[in-house]
Amino acid sequence: MQHGADCLPSPPQAAPGRVLSNNGPRGSVAVLFLAAALTGCVGQLDYEYGPDEEARLELAVLGDSQAVDLSRDVLSLDETTRAYLDSKVRAQWGDRRKLNQLRKVLFSEQELNIQYEPLNTRTASQTYASREGNCLSMTNLFIAAARHVGLDASYQQVSVRPTWDNQGNTMIRYEHIVAVGKLRTGEEYVVDFLPGPRLLEERKDTLSDVDALALFYNNLGAEAIVEGDHESALRHLRQALKIQPEFADAWNNIGAAMSRTGHSEPAEFSYRRALHVDAQNGSALNNLARFFESEGRQDEAQQLVRRVNRYRARNPYFHYFLGLYLFDEGRYEDAQKVLERSIRLESDQPDFYLALARTYAQLGDERAARRMRQRAKSLGGEVGRDVSAPENEPTVPTGGGSS
Repeated sequence: MQHGADCLPSPPQAAPGRVLSNNGPRGSVAVLFLAAALTGCVGQLDYEYGPDEEARLELAVLGDSQAVDLSRDVLSLDETTRAYLDSKVRAQWGDRRKLNQLRKVLFSEQELNIQYEPLNTRTASQTYASREGNCLSMTNLFIAAARHVGLDASYQQVSVRPTWDNQGNTMIRYEHIVAVGKLRTGEEYVVDFLPGPRLLEERKDTLSDVDALALFYNNLGAEAIVEGDHESALRHLRQALKIQPEFADAWNNIGAAMSRTGHSEPAEFSYRRALHVDAQNGSALNNLARFFESEGRQDEAQQLVRRVNRYRARNPYFHYFLGLYLFDEGRYEDAQKVLERSIRLESDQPDFYLALARTYAQLGDERAARRMRQRAKSLGGEVGRDVSAPENEPTVPTGGGSS
């Protein structure tokens, strides 16, 4: 048996919107980033490119300066869909009634029953046709439908606890998108598609439709990397960066695509550019460390790895999701050690105790498992809920009585 979290393998690299990393546990929400399992305080990394060299490398990464393709309308609805919405939501109704009816039409079992599915980013029309999508997809559909029936609706990106999904040798980090709006009564509403309980929301950033389009292309790029379609990944990520040139997660993801296609110099430039834009981008930091290792630049790699490990050692969520990954791999004793450490670092998270309860049960220690379930319940946890199984019902926080 390995002893302690320090002995356990660390999750690999990742990319943004979706964020890819090269190992890791399952996750929950939506905007995809190819990224690594951390975010934290890091110092500014060297970005010592002169104007000519920077221009040369930008050209190598982004290709020639083609016009940005803004023609893909992720919010368009076809005539049949619009007619269906018109038959269900009356134009003369008040905003609150429209909002409640629209939620029912889109998400109740008796109506369209749109389901949460984390792996594919879709336009509003595609989500309607497939009846499923991730948070960005479902938000695309909701906003398109809400605007069609006369409701104010826009995108908002919120902070959530880190969540991860494991696809082959790639770890994907998810960020979270919700729909927000203001009723004519002055009440504000939020429609949240996050599976399971609401998580922490320290940051709330309203996004324009153009911002959301950059996220859309970034997600498509990350998904293409996971599928091994690097040509499509580069095409989508270039679109994301032409729309939003300072999009750190897209720089990180395109670095991953460049690295996987053997373009070492552009890959390094992309990772450094991501960190130049956002010095706190742990995914890019981790990916750059992995890149240095693959290039045999061990001294540079170790400097970054030490910074990564210092953060991981203090991050309870890193240990929690690593524990879930080890559990899924059948390494229950290792999972126990890591999950116990997550609780030592943060003792009031019910999901930590539920995960440890599952682990103790697999190890045959039902007494310890029962004790962990009781502790989770005392903290407000849903003891019967599988911590790895998403729920589907979107929530609308009442904030001002808007639901």
